[in-house]
Amino acid sequence: MKIELIDVAGFWPAIWGMRNPLNSHHLRDSEPPEEAEYTMYEDNEGFTYGEWEPPRSFRFGSDDHTLAMKLANAGTDHGKFLRQIVVWVDITATQVWWSEADTYRMGVEKNSTSKMHTLMKNKITLDMFDMSAWEGESSWQYEDIFDQCEELRQAGEFDKLLSILPMSFLQTRTCMISYAALRNIYHARRNHKLKEWHTFCDWIETLPYSELITGEEKDGI
Repeated sequence: MKIELIDVAGFWPAIWGMRNPLNSHHLRDSEPPEEAEYTMYEDNEGFTYGEWEPPRSFRFGSDDHTLAMKLANAGTDHGKFLRQIVVWVDITATQVWWSEADTYRMGVEKNSTSKMHTLMKNKITLDMFDMSAWEGESSWQYEDIFDQCEELRQAGEFDKLLSILPMSFLQTRTCMISYAALRNIYHARRNHKLKEWHTFCDWIETLPYSELITGEEKDGI
């Protein structure tokens, strides 16, 4: 399984809206993100040059963070601001994992590589599959399957190829997932017997302010 973060956005507008119910905007203490700035300078010899200042990311204030944690842990209705914080990520996983991940549709959008358009174009090789379950064992048990898949590909038998394609076949999807959906996934799958869910939940814990998802406070806020 391979997980590559693309972007995270929405903290500032989500926190802004979080204070609407009690009209408590005067208590907001977070700092919004800032765009990168380009500043021109002139040295003693009249030479002009420019420097980029990197953008500053969103910074949680302590009061906002306390309220956000309280609401997030109070349930989906009170924690609805989490639906406005969004992650974009590339996930490469087996058909086994994707079949389970497709359970989660609310707050999740996916754009996948297409078996229909690409499966028949390239030779079927071992690196297209996750064979970690067979690690340390003889390869003869599954090599025949891959040989059959390749023969069907060369013969143009797309339907037959799909019918015997192993569930270990890896597929990449670009996913847009809200923090609310990730919270649901994390608490439902953290101790799942499928090891890919452990990998995915470990990755969730690396996201900015992931305590909003896990419910576990971190030091340093």
